Amino acid sequence: MPPKSDSVRPRKKPRQARAEATVDAILEAAARILSAEGLMGFNTNSVARVAGVSVGSLYQYFPSKEAILAEMLRRKQKNVLSALEAAFTDVEKKRADQALRDLAHAGLLHQPRTLSLAQALDYASAVLPLHEQTHEINKSIVACVGRFLTALDVPANAQMIAAQDITGMARGIMLQALRGGTAVDEDALAERVFMAVKGYLNEVRKKAGTDQPSICGT
Repeated sequence: MPPKSDSVRPRKKPRQARAEATVDAILEAAARILSAEGLMGFNTNSVARVAGVSVGSLYQYFPSKEAILAEMLRRKQKNVLSALEAAFTDVEKKRADQALRDLAHAGLLHQPRTLSLAQALDYASAVLPLHEQTHEINKSIVACVGRFLTALDVPANAQMIAAQDITGMARGIMLQALRGGTAVDEDALAERVFMAVKGYLNEVRKKAGTDQPSICGT
């Protein structure tokens, strides 16, 4: 049975620099444990130990390990959204291929760099009752990708599904790279995403019967 929503909400927000540093240390420790051991080694005691704080201090902010996971996911998605919004700046002045490459880089910028951490955050996204703010951030990510698609002359009636498919493609390519067990070459990975998305969008435009030239000259 999934945890109740109250168990994944932070108990209180840090309002002073010292409290913010404590929360940051807790989240960083959680990421280190999940990267090294996955969910099997992840619990509040181990997080407190690695963070260098007492379990009591941890519970001041997070009522459960699920609450830590939910906050990690919220912050990750917020960072992804910020990167996408930055990439969208002056998009109308960019060539189509550059706009699409910027989108690929931005989408990958804040993704996990270990398979076990990526899988833990996937679990959080699929199973936990997430913060309302996280749901809103996720909607904003899809909307931001949609604005890129508008700039690339993708038909409006195809944009919602295309935005969801693009985020899924980027995620799948990233996970496949992590499964290889070697360090991720971000530039090479972004190029793979670029090529996959370029081909996909050209097919979307072709099926929609657009008379615009193919994206990126293909």
